[in-house]
Amino acid sequence: MLRLTFFLGLGILLGGVVSALVGPPGAASWAFPVGLITAVVSAVLVLLGKSLRGLALPSEEQVQSALADGRVGLARVDALTQTGTQINEQPVCDIDLTVRPVRGGVYRTRVRRIVQLTQIPRFQPGTRHVVAILAEGAPDVALTDEDATAEIWADTEFPPAAAAGELRLGSAGGAPGSRRPLIGTGKRSRPIRIAVFVLAGLLAGAAVVYPYRAGLAETVAAIPDGRFHADLREPAALDRALTALAAEVGHDRVVSVTISEDLVTVNAPLTPESLNVDRWTYRKGAVTHNGPGAPQPETLSEQFALTEIDAGAILRELERAAGEAGVNSLDGVMYNASRGLAQTDEDPWNTERSGPVSVSFVINDGYRSASFRVAPDGSGLESTD
Repeated sequence: MLRLTFFLGLGILLGGVVSALVGPPGAASWAFPVGLITAVVSAVLVLLGKSLRGLALPSEEQVQSALADGRVGLARVDALTQTGTQINEQPVCDIDLTVRPVRGGVYRTRVRRIVQLTQIPRFQPGTRHVVAILAEGAPDVALTDEDATAEIWADTEFPPAAAAGELRLGSAGGAPGSRRPLIGTGKRSRPIRIAVFVLAGLLAGAAVVYPYRAGLAETVAAIPDGRFHADLREPAALDRALTALAAEVGHDRVVSVTISEDLVTVNAPLTPESLNVDRWTYRKGAVTHNGPGAPQPETLSEQFALTEIDAGAILRELERAAGEAGVNSLDGVMYNASRGLAQTDEDPWNTERSGPVSVSFVINDGYRSASFRVAPDGSGLESTD
C-alpha cells in the first residue's frame, strides 16, 4: 500500500510539473506540495518498513494455539546480527535458528525482533530456546519463555548449521493465517506489481493534467515547431482561442481584442445589450475572467463580432509589414482590434468610437520601430508613423 501511495504521489507531482508547463500561470499549484509530501513520506515509510520487515510479532493467541496443538520445538541460535535499525534505542536483530520440531525434521529459519541490549547475551550463538511453530509445515516460529533446559529437551541434539539445509525464511505476506494481499509479494508477482504501481501513477498524473488538456494539446502541436505553446497569432490557434472565449463569455460581441503569441485578451460586454464590459483572457487553453475591463464603452456601437477577425489575413500583413520595416522576426509583436473614431470630413471632431474596426500593431526589433494599421480582413495596410 505504501508503494502504491508513493507512485500516486509521484504521479501527482509529475502531473503538477506538466500542468505548470502546459497550463496557465498557477495551474495545479496544489499538486507540488501534495505530490512531494506524499511521495517523500511514503518513500521514508517504505524504507522503514523494509528494515522492519518480519518484525511483527505473532499474537498471543497464535502462540498458545501452537503450544496447545503440540507444534513446538527446540531451537539453537546460529547467528545474531543487528540490522542497523533501532527502535527506542534498542537494536532490531536477525536471529538465525536451527529448529528441531517435536514432529518433523530439523530445518533452519530466521526471526527478526527487537533485542534489548541487556538481552543480547541470552541470544548468543549456541544458546537454546523453546519455539512455537506457528503453522504446520511452515518455517515461521516464535521464541517463547518456556524452559529450554527441561527434561523433555535433555537429549535433543542439533546437526551443524551447514548440515541442516538451506535457510527457510518466514512468510513474506504476513503471519500464517493472516489475510494475504490481492497481488503476491514474491518475485514472481513483481512485474504485475510494477505495472499496477506505474498505472496508478499515470492515472494520478492524468487526473491532475486533465483540466488543462486543451493547453496540453496546444503544447504537443507546438513542439515540432520548437515551442512549448501555440502561437495564438496563427489562424488555427486563434480560432480555438476565440471560440473558447465566446463560449465562456456567452456571446461573440466584444469592444476590443488584443492578440499576442501566448495571450488573447478581450473586453466583452456582459450581454450584447449592456455597456458594462468585463475583461477575459485566454492562455494555454484556459479562459480566465478578470473582472471589469477598462475603458468602459460609451455606446453599444463600439461592439463588433469576433468573427470579423481574419487571423490568416492579418498574420500575412504582419509579415509584410515586418518586411517593409526591415525586421526579420515577429517575436513579441501583438495587435489590437477595436473600432476607430466616427470622424468624417463633415464631423471631424466626433469622438464616438463607432467607426470601422481596425487592427493596429507595432513592429519593433530594438533597432527600428514602425506602426501600422490594417482592416480586420487584412486589407488596407498602412503606416501610421
